[in-house]
Amino acid sequence: MSIGVFQTALTVDRLASVESLESLIRDAKEGLGFDRTISRRFVHRASVTEVFLTDATEAGADRFLVGAQLPRNHALYRPERTGQCDFMLLVETVRQAGIFLSHRFHDVPLGHHFIFKALSLHISDPAALRVGSGPLAAVLDVKVVTPVGGRNPRRFDARFDMVIEVGGRECARASAGVVVIDDVRYARLRQRGRTAETVRPAGREASAHGAPSGADDDRGVLRPVPVAEARTLPAGCGEWRLHVDPTHPGYFEHPSDHVPGMLLLEAFRQAARHAAGGVALASLDADFAVFGELAEAVAVEATSTGDGRVCLSATQGTRVLATAVARCG
Repeated sequence: MSIGVFQTALTVDRLASVESLESLIRDAKEGLGFDRTISRRFVHRASVTEVFLTDATEAGADRFLVGAQLPRNHALYRPERTGQCDFMLLVETVRQAGIFLSHRFHDVPLGHHFIFKALSLHISDPAALRVGSGPLAAVLDVKVVTPVGGRNPRRFDARFDMVIEVGGRECARASAGVVVIDDVRYARLRQRGRTAETVRPAGREASAHGAPSGADDDRGVLRPVPVAEARTLPAGCGEWRLHVDPTHPGYFEHPSDHVPGMLLLEAFRQAARHAAGGVALASLDADFAVFGELAEAVAVEATSTGDGRVCLSATQGTRVLATAVARCG
């Protein structure tokens, strides 16, 4: 057999293999169930009503399919003004998928601590996410990327790259980077991260359920900067204080010893929308640096760049907790 014929044969075999794999994946997607949610323990939720995943299956080496049911309405996640489902509902579904796959397919023990290093979501087809007469059945096609080399039984590092489909249409892509550690390492990490610096306590005098000035609904988590601390900001910039209420049934659905990442992301969403004149988010790329302490004030800043992007940051004293870049519209 000549080299050319041999290479052609290999190409045909590869194509046949790819087509066979994609056929199996299509069948697996059709076989996902949406009639019940998974156990709340596997997504670190206290309430069954906060669980959005319904099923999962292995589709190949480090490739998984996850089923999710996105509710039409929810106490925390409500349809956008455009009619599409809440941006943060998709973010929470991505977060749950990363946690569940770690427990179910990568043997991460329950009780270990998940520390999200980065999370991004880009919506490509808003029409596919439009809320209709029933909940949306979503499929997350996930590839898990882990470091090369032996695995440490007390630490798990991974990145979850996801394609999100609704009704067979790709509507978004997401990625989540996480490190998972045991109790001993988590306690050491938290002890090292705490500082002796005293910062003005976060305002808890008002209920988180009451809409602050300028908020568009009762999920508002931003508060105006106190007059004594207000600065003169350039055009296109805004600054707020994060309202942290440990009794809030959504952002603190279960007890936490630090400011939850989802609360910071919601603050970024609200700050970006304010900077963009109320337009819904199309994408968000966030990086988490350090834990935020519950008893210290958090400043949230937004800066429009003029090219459709909004740069965001959350700081506590001199420490940067998280940064993000958002696009609206």
